[in-house]
Formats: sequence, structure tokens, C-alpha cells
Amino acid sequence: MKKKFFIVLTILFFISFFILLNWNSFNAPFERDEGEYAYGAWLMRTGGAPYQDSFLQKPPLIIYTYMVGQTISPLAVWPPRMLSALFTFLTAILVGFIAFKEWGKIAGVFSAFLFLPLINFPPLTPFAANTEKFMVLPMVALLAIFVYYKETKKSWPYLLAGLFSTLAIFYKPICVGVVFFIIIFWLYKLYRSSENRKITLLIKPILLIGASALLSSFILLIPFLGVLKNVFQEVFTFNISYASSFDNPFGNLFSYLGKFLNYWWILLFLLFGIFFERPKNILYYFVLLIISLLTVFSTPIGHYYLILMPFLALLSGALFHSLLKSLSLNDKQKLWTTVVVLPIILFIMLFPLKEQFSLSPEKLSEWVYGTVNPFGEAKVVATHLAQITNADDLVFVAGSEPQIYYYAQRKSSSRFIITYPLNLPTPFREQFQTELVSDLEKNQPKAIVVSERAMSGLWNEGSPKIFIEYFNNLLSKNYTIIGGYVWDDGETGHWQEPIDKESIPNASLILFAKK
Repeated sequence: MKKKFFIVLTILFFISFFILLNWNSFNAPFERDEGEYAYGAWLMRTGGAPYQDSFLQKPPLIIYTYMVGQTISPLAVWPPRMLSALFTFLTAILVGFIAFKEWGKIAGVFSAFLFLPLINFPPLTPFAANTEKFMVLPMVALLAIFVYYKETKKSWPYLLAGLFSTLAIFYKPICVGVVFFIIIFWLYKLYRSSENRKITLLIKPILLIGASALLSSFILLIPFLGVLKNVFQEVFTFNISYASSFDNPFGNLFSYLGKFLNYWWILLFLLFGIFFERPKNILYYFVLLIISLLTVFSTPIGHYYLILMPFLALLSGALFHSLLKSLSLNDKQKLWTTVVVLPIILFIMLFPLKEQFSLSPEKLSEWVYGTVNPFGEAKVVATHLAQITNADDLVFVAGSEPQIYYYAQRKSSSRFIITYPLNLPTPFREQFQTELVSDLEKNQPKAIVVSERAMSGLWNEGSPKIFIEYFNNLLSKNYTIIGGYVWDDGETGHWQEPIDKESIPNASLILFAKK
């Protein structure tokens, strides 16, 4: 009876802890990546074609996910956020099961609980329904299949391995290294575990994994067969150039490592566990962590680092298990030690971030992104954009705030719903700027929203001026200012219509209408 009570209590604490970390994020305003996915899903639902009608750097699985969210509630922010939170919850459970299989129940509970603050670390902008949050679940599911069925002769685990690998990659290709390492190591373990060590024993699992991956890939790409050229250019060709454009890669790495150490220093004490008894298979999980880190270390974008968190949680659980084992405690003593130590670790990790738990969704967004990103006011401006246009009018957002298109339910005059690709130092920026100018010439928008925030990437110093010179001329000749969102003191703002010249410098988003 006591055992059942303790299990129920642990589950309730786990669910409560999960809710505490996420409750105020569900209705926070969309950030720009979410706006990109939401607009792409809306395009598909209304007869458009992402990649052709909107520039999209991610594989199509995120579009399907947002379509599910829009089926639940077409204009709401919370459905994709709830789906993202569900993915995180399920990932935490899988992390717990993996640790349980490898090192026992206490390690499983420890890893599952620890995963939640790791994956919700605010400097990594984790509250958005971003591709990494969805990618982690199928990636960890692949790992779980390996851990539980690595020596099986049945077919279905290999079919699932191919499916989970595809789903993970089709959310975010940064997991390719991890996925391939898991599969290759799995095949190696199969070869080593066989009596005769014949390479022919690997033919069946390779064929099953490959067939499953190819079939699931084909199914996911069916709606985009007509625009595969665009998919390849935007998801692969452009992204390769995009990744190589990051400045100061080691500076980015040390910046995030510094943040991890600043908030998670308590986890360093777990390293003592390795000096007493090396946990089983810990090198395997350390390699997975290193592969993940090598994949993302050059990026300045925080949410890329979410790929590390399952492996960091598993390594921590393994080391905690070794520490307990070194103390020669009985099972009851180990249990009560965990009951005391785990909450202390979680408290130390979260106390410096305590402010987040009392914030409203809107203030949480500002706390994470600051007001240098016009996320909170985007919906207000989109409402006024919708009021001065008809449903079939084309509009344009000058900047990288595609959430405005989605909020307003208006289509863009160009596939370039974000202007970052026009300015990043890649071989494509002159081509993209020329294409956008041509689009605006052919399909002059009924209204234009201009983002005055530097983070929107309307134009960067050193970027070609093909677009910006054309755009400024177009705006001055053919458009008149309607109003804008004006910030009063850096913390509060309001919609102002008409907007006077003195207020324009304090405006983050300005709405123009065609004369």
C-alpha cells in the first residue's frame, strides 16, 4: 500500500512540476518562427503551397503539426503550444524509462524530473512551439527502441526505428548525427552479439529501417511533390549557407556554456559519481551529448541547444545512481536520499529564474525575448491590418514577423514572408532581393506593415541595397501612414492612429495603406 501511495504521489508531483514550468506559456504571443509555421499551415488549409508561396527553412512535418493545432482552434495560439508541451511531457517519460532500463528506478525518476527544467531553460527560448521541441520526442523514442530492443530478432522495432528517425529529421535535420550514430551503434551491437558475427545478419534490420524511412519520407512529401525544387533550395541548399554564415562560433558556444554553468553549477557535483564507479554505458550517452554539441555549437540561436537536454538528463541520472551506489545504502535509504536531494537540486536550478512563474503570458514573452522583438504587439497591428483590407487582398510585412500574416489571415505579395534570407551573408541574397522586388512590382500590396525593430532583419549593414532602396521609394510614393504601435516607456505601449511625427521613432510596427 505504501509503495502504491508513493508511486501515485511521485506521478502527481511530476505532473504538478510540469504544469508549474509551462502554465503561463500556452497563450504567450507567437514569436517569428511560430508565425512562419502557422502561416504555412494556414496557406495549406486555404489552397496555398508552403515553399512556393512562403519561404520556409524547415521540413514539412512542422506544417502538419500546426495544421493539427489549427484544426483544434483555427486562430488560437495555444493549440501548437499544448502539442509542444505534450511532446515534452512524453519525452520526459521516455527519458525516465531509458534511465530506468539502464540504471534502475531512482535513476529513471531523477532523469525524468531533471529533464523538465533542462528543456525549459529560459535562455534557450523554450516556450515556443518550435521544431526542436517536437524533434526531441521521436529522437528519444528511437533511443528508447534501441535500449529496450537492441538484440531483438523481431521486425517491428526496426520499422519503428526507421519511422522515428524520419520524423525526427523531418522536424529538424540537426538531429541527423545523433540518429545515424544510434542506428550504426545498434547495428554494431547486433553484429557483436551474434555467435558467428556474420555481416549478413545486418541485412534484414538495414532493409527494414531503410524501407520504413523511405516510405514515411515519401508519405510526408506527397503534398509537396510539385514544389520539391523549392523544398530542396529552402530546407537544404539555403540552410547549409545559413549555418556557415554564423560569426564567432566558439564565442556562441562559450556564451551558452557560461549560462549553463551559471544556473546549473549544482550538477557538477554529480561528476563525483564517475570517480567511485563508472555507470554502465555512460560513454555511449556521453558520445551522444558530444555529437549533439558539435552539431549546434556554432549557432547563436538558443533553442538549437535543446537537442542536448535528453542526454544531459540521462548522464545526470547515471551519475546520481553511481553516487548512491558508492554510499552503500539500502534501497530505503537510497529512496529517502533521492527524496531530499532531488528537490534541492531542482530548487537551486530554478530559484534564480523564479520570476517566470508569476508572469502573465504576455509578460513572459517580453521576459524571454525583450521588447526588441515586436511579438506582443503583432496581434494588435494585425487586427488593424485586417480592418483596412479585404480577405483576398495581398499585403506585405517588411521585416521578419510572419505571425502578422497569420493573425490578420492575409496572404503575402511574395514568398519572402521573412526578410532575413535577403540579408544574411549567403550567395543567395542578391537573387532573393531581386525576386522580392519583382514580386512587389507585380503584386503591389494593399497594405504594408513595417517593422522598426533591428531584430526583424529588414536590412543589415553591409547587405546589398537592391531591396531596401526599391522599398523605401515604393513606400514614399505609393503609400500613406495609417498608424503604429508606440512604446511609451519601454515597458508599455499602445496603438496610435493617426500617428504624429514625434511618436514614429518610438513605434515598433507601423501600418501603411496604398494611396
